[in-house]
Amino acid sequence: MKNVIVHDAYDKKAFESFLKNNRYLKALLRNYSQFSPLHEKLAEDTFYAFFKYVVEFNEVVEEEFKINKIILESGMKSIEYEKTKLMTELDEVNAGMATNMFLERFFENIKSLKLQNVYKELAERAKNKEKGNSEGISLDSEGENAELDEFVSKIKDVAKNSLKEISEDIEDTINGMNAVSSWGSGKGNKNALNPEERIKLASKILENKNLHKIIKKLGKLKFIAINEYKSKIKHYSGEIYSIKIGDDLKHLLPKELVNFSDEVLYLDFLRKFVDKKLLTYDLDNEVKKNKGPIIVLLDHSGSMFGEREIWGKAVALSIIEIAKREKRKFGYIAFDDDVRFKRIFEDISIDDILELASLYYGGGTNFELPLECAMEMIEEGFDNADVVLITDGYAEVSDEFLKKLDDFKKDKKLKLISIFIETYPTETIKKISDEFVKVFDLTDEEAKKVFRKL
Repeated sequence: MKNVIVHDAYDKKAFESFLKNNRYLKALLRNYSQFSPLHEKLAEDTFYAFFKYVVEFNEVVEEEFKINKIILESGMKSIEYEKTKLMTELDEVNAGMATNMFLERFFENIKSLKLQNVYKELAERAKNKEKGNSEGISLDSEGENAELDEFVSKIKDVAKNSLKEISEDIEDTINGMNAVSSWGSGKGNKNALNPEERIKLASKILENKNLHKIIKKLGKLKFIAINEYKSKIKHYSGEIYSIKIGDDLKHLLPKELVNFSDEVLYLDFLRKFVDKKLLTYDLDNEVKKNKGPIIVLLDHSGSMFGEREIWGKAVALSIIEIAKREKRKFGYIAFDDDVRFKRIFEDISIDDILELASLYYGGGTNFELPLECAMEMIEEGFDNADVVLITDGYAEVSDEFLKKLDDFKKDKKLKLISIFIETYPTETIKKISDEFVKVFDLTDEEAKKVFRKL
């Protein structure tokens, strides 16, 4: 038996489906073929370890494949494995993502610790044992050979540490992919992605390292944006605008609640409830209507590269969820020393999200051109807009433009919110902004400041 984990036809089909549609796993297998052909069965067994509800090891395994059992047993003896498995069991896409990420980290750690030769030698000597060669050695014979014990111990440590290092990343990646998946496979199509589409999406995310980081952050911030939106609705008390008689227990006047404190009055309360003669109130609790679009202006200048870019894009893309829930259009303007990308989305798809996350330009900084662009969008008939400027830069604006912007904001009821990343707002930002948010740490908590302004 070459596989070390017990599996059935259903498990095998799930793995083959993932392998067929996931370019990233195919590329990993090609890249790490230098270690030995054993990595292909290791990939399959790793998938089963994450996918299967009950994981059992085969009692009889060919000698040369026992190294895979050593690797997986070591990784699975950790709380990180148990936590990860809660997200991956019986989900072929999540199990495949975890497989990709564990294998990549495991083999990279093998390389960085210069253990390639140790790994290959263990596999080769086990293979010789299978063939009956006198130079072969059984990987079951721990305690009989000091050199073997040292080699096996190193491989076990790498496996265990690799899963510990990657477990949080796996969780963030799965949450991020789920956040992206919720936007649907195309415009007007909000059905859940089928497994094949999810597998291909997983491959796209993992193939682009920067996109992967943005999607991981997006998974966290989108969840926060949704909670902030729900909190805003939940805590909106509304105004009492009419008193009426009825049996609505949720909207009783305090005068009726007093009846609960006395047995005789309580009986009178029950009589009025049956007769629908309780004093109740109606609430004018509709959330503000006729909101205009939310237009995000995201700085793509050179100084934004790295963590600022990742945080800024994740915030910008999370704002889409707020716009969607409030049935508002969403505009996106990417700028550096010029406007590089502009679009208003009435609806948004996964491809749109991936496109916006992948944009980057890296020039200087100009505020007038993107603000002019936002004004042009609003001129098309979108009053009451919220414009969110996310930047870490400095740029002057002319007095003439300031006057034009001020008049425009009054005419179109425009609110400009500026988010200043890891630096203090300049005098220019203060002049053009109705509100501004200072972000000194690129944390999830800081993102809440932005969502609360919308």
